[in-house]
Formats: sequence, C-alpha cells, structure tokens
Amino acid sequence: MTSQRPTEPYPREPYRVETDRRHDVAIASCDDCGDEFDLTAVDPRTRVCATCWDRSLDAIEVAFLDNYAKFGAKAHRTVAEALFRSQALADPDDRKVIGMRIVEEYLNAAQDLMALYVALRRRREQPLLSTFTNFELNAPSVAAFRILTAGRTADELLRDLQLPTLADVDAARGDIPRRDWRQFAAAVMAVANGIERVQKVDQGVLLELADGLNQSSAITHKLEWLPDRAMNPDQVALVVLNQRRRVLMTHALAVHEPQLEVFIDAIDKITAAARDLIWLYLHVRDSVALDDPQPDRVRRS
Repeated sequence: MTSQRPTEPYPREPYRVETDRRHDVAIASCDDCGDEFDLTAVDPRTRVCATCWDRSLDAIEVAFLDNYAKFGAKAHRTVAEALFRSQALADPDDRKVIGMRIVEEYLNAAQDLMALYVALRRRREQPLLSTFTNFELNAPSVAAFRILTAGRTADELLRDLQLPTLADVDAARGDIPRRDWRQFAAAVMAVANGIERVQKVDQGVLLELADGLNQSSAITHKLEWLPDRAMNPDQVALVVLNQRRRVLMTHALAVHEPQLEVFIDAIDKITAAARDLIWLYLHVRDSVALDDPQPDRVRRS
C-alpha cells in the first residue's frame, strides 16, 4: 500500500534529497522574496529568510522607537513612583517588598538604556530592534557596556554613536532657533547623565541582584533561619539556590526611604536619557534620509 503526498502540507514540508537525509537538511522558501533558506537553526514554522526578516525589522524601527520614547521608556518610572507613593500606607514588611520592586524597576530601566546604547552602536551590523529586544542585563553584558562607555565624555559617547555632540550643538548655536538649540543641548547632557547612572549597576550587590533575579524571585525580610547569615533591619534579601554549586545564595540590599529616593531619581535620569537618545537618533536619521533615501542600516550587508 502506498501513501500519497499531501497536496497542501502544513506546516510547509521541507525539501529533501536522498543525499541530505543523513544530515537532516531542511529547506524552505521565503514568503517574501521566494529564495530558499536553511531551516536547521530556526523554528520549522519560519516563513521568511534572515535577510527579509532583518529588512522587516528595519522597516518598523522608527515606529517602534517613537512608541517606546512616548510610552515604553516611561513605564519603569511610572511603576517605581507609584510603588514609592504606596509605601506611606504599607506596614514595615510590605515596605521591604515594595522597596525590592522599586530596585527591580531601576535595573529594568538600566537594562533598557544599555540595550538602546548597544543597539545604536551596532545598527550597521544588525537591526536595532533585534539587539535591543535580545539584550540581557548580566555580568558579561554590563562588563561589555562598561568597556564601551567608561571614561568617555558626553561628546565621545555620542560621537561613538555618530550623533550630535555638545560641541556640534555649540557650533550650530547661531544657525538654529534658540528653542531648538536648548533642546539639543539638554538632550546631549541627559544622555551623559543617564549613562553615568547606569554604570553604577556594576557596583557589587546590584549586579549580583540583577543576575539573581534571572534565576529567582524569592525574597526574605529576615535571615535568622539561615546559619551564619544576617542583614540589617532596613534590608531585604533575594534568595537564590545555585544547584550546580549546591549553595544557597542571598543578596541583601538596603531599601529604606532615603535609599529608595536615590533609586527613583536614578530611574528618572535613566528614562530621560533613553527618550533623549531616541530623539537625537531619530532627528539625525530624518536628516540623513533627506539626503540619502537608503539609511545606513538598509545598506547593511
């Protein structure tokens, strides 16, 4: 008895030849350009080739960044400020929970600004959206970010991104309206300020906490139940079980009101930096588009 080949395979039946069976080669045709591409390293339901996928991400870059600047970038500040206000009606233990959540929003805001900076640095290599959304805050990524930014002046940080610097803004002071000049100057300074705040993630317990949050969400307000552990009354700790090392790790952090105010201020500065960095980039991108209908990312090989 012979089986018949289905006329409408779903998902699409990969194309195979006899000599490829031992290597399990799977090929599909791109829905956009029609070219064949290898399915080996991707989900077999994938319908577009890598080139067309990158092109589609490039096409929505401006819309994504515009939306993120107006909405997404403010989310961490909005949540952190709402949590901070709620402390007034919370009991002492609940304040520690709230405090830890505020610190998490600080780390999330820091991750977004780092991701945005790295994505802009790499925009000639791969779509900005791809780098931004795949960025993870961890020890290697923080170390790499610090290598890119440590010791750099505001002008150097922006020059690395091929964006206007404070020197550029000063040079154009007489050629642009005063209001535009002030907006450019404020944006340049905000970016440098935000990056300076983000670099503090590299300090001890904050980086340990960021790594720990990728593994656990368990927190505790006391450590007496663990041998040889202690923390101050104004601290809260993240509890992480490291199965490979067979150790129980705790990362304690002060969450009293003055310290939380520092985090709230940092979130505000980081959020402003992300929005201003996007504003600068989109302004430059629009200016380049007037002279060149194919921006640099479209020409990426």
